[in-house]
Formats: sequence, structure tokens, C-alpha cells
Amino acid sequence: MKIFPAILLAVFTAIRLWVAAVTPVTPIEAYHWMGAHRPDWAFFDGPGGTAALVHLGSALLGDGPLGLRLAFPLLAALATLACFLLVRSIFGSQTGLWAAVALNALPLFNLAAVHAGPELPAAAFTLLAAWALVRALERRIEWWVAVGIFVAAAGQFAYPTIALLAGVAAACIAFRRHHAEWRRPGIYLAIVIPLACLFPAIAWNQAHGWPASALGTWRTEFAPDWPGAWHALAGAIALLSLPAFAAGLFSLAILARSARIHQTPRLILCLAAPFLLLWLRGVLHGEAAETALLLGAALSLGGAVHVFLETMPLRVAGTAALLLAAGCNILPAGKADPWSRSTHDIAWNEVAAALEQMLTMADAGRPAPLFLIAPDPDATAALSYYLTHVAEGMPPSVFLRESQDLSNQFGLWPRYDDFVETAKAPDEYFQEMKAENPYMGRSALYLTEAEPADLPQTITGAFAHVSPYATLTLPAGRKMRVYLCEDYQTMPL
Repeated sequence: MKIFPAILLAVFTAIRLWVAAVTPVTPIEAYHWMGAHRPDWAFFDGPGGTAALVHLGSALLGDGPLGLRLAFPLLAALATLACFLLVRSIFGSQTGLWAAVALNALPLFNLAAVHAGPELPAAAFTLLAAWALVRALERRIEWWVAVGIFVAAAGQFAYPTIALLAGVAAACIAFRRHHAEWRRPGIYLAIVIPLACLFPAIAWNQAHGWPASALGTWRTEFAPDWPGAWHALAGAIALLSLPAFAAGLFSLAILARSARIHQTPRLILCLAAPFLLLWLRGVLHGEAAETALLLGAALSLGGAVHVFLETMPLRVAGTAALLLAAGCNILPAGKADPWSRSTHDIAWNEVAAALEQMLTMADAGRPAPLFLIAPDPDATAALSYYLTHVAEGMPPSVFLRESQDLSNQFGLWPRYDDFVETAKAPDEYFQEMKAENPYMGRSALYLTEAEPADLPQTITGAFAHVSPYATLTLPAGRKMRVYLCEDYQTMPL
């Protein structure tokens, strides 16, 4: 890479580090921060790699926004370099440079570069694995080992990255001159290494009943959610920008037509197709599938840029699409932003500050401090993060509202309905049980948007008395209500 592109990449990285430092932490990132303080091989929503990166950044720079996000602008630079290396090895340096520029013009890529999440590390290591594959097809076994290592690294952040192995197999089947790879150890090393590295995450999922797939059935798998599909498709177009999405569809059609004759388009499609199919499957089920979308787009960028560089009219159209896509980065992402889609109009740091004042007043004269209950995982994570910065000393505990089923990660973390082992029997009928609930008899503040008549039974049935305490007015007329819940008795059966 020449000196000017390298300087430009350094400037982009510095800007992203600054944006990461000044942008408020979102609930999803706060969830990763909670995972960083409870590290594990996997969580309900995926592998443990993202939490590990957040833990590393927090250890270096503290729990501020830049500490949580430190690794992700740096990984954006690595992904840009990997994109350049991959495309250069197939089409040459000029196409590689334009592909790297196009990658940095995608709104989804830029959002992932300044937020904590699995998308950027998964993309960076998948692009490196694809580049290593191109080198490995030159019959060099050390590059096959590199393919396995990079896929294994990507798999620590997102399970769908393992689909690249399908692309590897397809490439070795689609080209007659690479059929001999199946008689050599290289391709098998590339498959075994990632699977071996995923074993701890697989064991975690096995121990917890495969929570990522527990909510679906074979019937729902083959039953599209058409209303949700249109919403997911609109979100994907917003995240890639309409010009980039249209240009991508056009270039894929050209590549598919050329793949019957030319080998290079065939290789591009082999690498990108597994992720594009995973994204399409997610869209049909009304899911955003941002990781698969970013991976499919990044792996097909080289072919798309090559298509638009072939003739002058297409070159002009491609330049216009690139400029328009880059311009879309300055528009507000709104509900398409994966990191703030559900709570983009709530300033959680201000909500936490208000709750801190309420807790101080409500705690006066009580034998035990109040704890906080939130209505959903987003609110629970956000308050857990921001109260550690607002409160002086130890923050009050924040819990997700009591639930009888393990539907998310919070069901495995400490809960206020948990019984801990002691030498004391909970009642006279179950003397063989030696456990007690430390929150029995304590009071809490419950934050929700629900009216008093709509409070869930897990609140009204678990506390002796529930009464309105305060109302917080948010932008756009949105209100959140705080209820004082006194004398916790656990849920009746």
C-alpha cells in the first residue's frame, strides 16, 4: 500500500477513535460491557470474543466509551488492509485500493467501526481468511494453516463466519485445477483448526440447551415472515445505502453471468455466496443479520469494483454510487442503526442520574438499600453501565424483571429471585432445602413505560405493595414511570 492511502487510513482511524470516545454508550454495548465483567466462552447471543475485546479495552483505558470501543476502530483499519490484500491478490493494486475505499464508504462499516459489537472483528478476520485462501490455492500448506487460524479467530465473534469453510470447499470443487487439494492435508487443516477452537463455545451451548436456536422450530425455519422481511430489507438498504445496494445487485448479476466462463468471478461468488444466503435467510425471517450482510458485502466488493472499472460509463456510474454512499454516512441512521434501534431516543445517562437521586431519597430510613428493576435487557444493561459512573461508591444492583424461563443471558447472571445456599431452610415444609433469598423483605424501584393498570404480575404478585413514585419525561413526549415496590416476597406459584 502506497504512502498516501496509508496516511488516509491513519486519519480515518484517528477520526473513528475520536467519534468512539464522544458517542454515548448504547444499551447493546453496555451488555457487552457486562459480559466483559463476567467473561465466558459464549453467551446467549454468540461467542465470547466481543466481551473479551471490551474487557481488554476497559483494562487499558477504563470503562469510558473509548475503553469499551478501543479495539473496533483499530479492527476497521485491519479490515481495510485485509480487503486491499484480498482484492489485490485477485484483481491487482488499483482495484484493491478502490475496494478498500468502497468498504469505508458503507454506513454499516462505519457504524461498526465506532461501536462495540461482533461485526467488525468478524469482518476483519474473515477477509484475512479469504486472502489467505487465495494464497493457499497456490499449493502452499502454511497458508492453509493461516486460513484455519483466521476462520477460528472470526468464529470467536460470530458463528456465521464458519460459513466461509463452505466457500473454501466450493472453491476447491468449482475449479478443476484445485481438485487435487482434497488429496492434500491443507484443506483439512483449514477445517479442523476452526472447529477445534470453537469447541469451548460448543460445549457452553450444549450445557445450556443451544439457546441461540432454542426459540425456533423446523416449521418456523421454513415459514417466512413477510411483513418482517420487508422491514429487514429496508434496514439493510439503509445500512449499505441505496446507491451501494443497487450497485451491489447489479455487479452480482454481472459476476453470476461471467462466472460460467471466467474463473475470477466464480471465486468471488464462492467466497461471498454463503454469507449472502445467510443474510437472505435472515431477511426472510424478519431478522437484520447485519454480520452476514457486512461479510457478504465485504467479500463481494472486489468483484463489484472490478465490474465498474471495466468501461468508462460504468466507471462514472460507480464513482457516483461511491460518492452517494459516502454521503449517506452523514445522515442519521435512526431505527436502522443496529446499536440504538430500540432505544435511540432515550438518554440513559440522564435517566440513570435521575434514578440515582430517587434512590438517595427513597433509601432514607430504610434498613436495606433499594435495588432497581428494569423491564427489558436493554434498560438493564444501560442502567448497570451508567449507574457505575453516576453513583458514588458501590452502585445499587440493577436486575431484569423476574422471569420463570431462561430466555436471555440475564437468566444466567445473578437475579433477585435467586436462592443462595445457606444452612437455613426456607420454610418448615422443605427442611431438606438449605437456601435463602437475600432480597426477601427488601424494596425496589421499578422503571417501565407501563401504566399502573398494565403492570405485569411478576411485579404486582411479588411485592406486598406497588405504588407510583415518579415520572420521567423523555424527548418526543415519551415517558418512563418509576414505581416503588415494597417488601419482596418472591413470586407465588
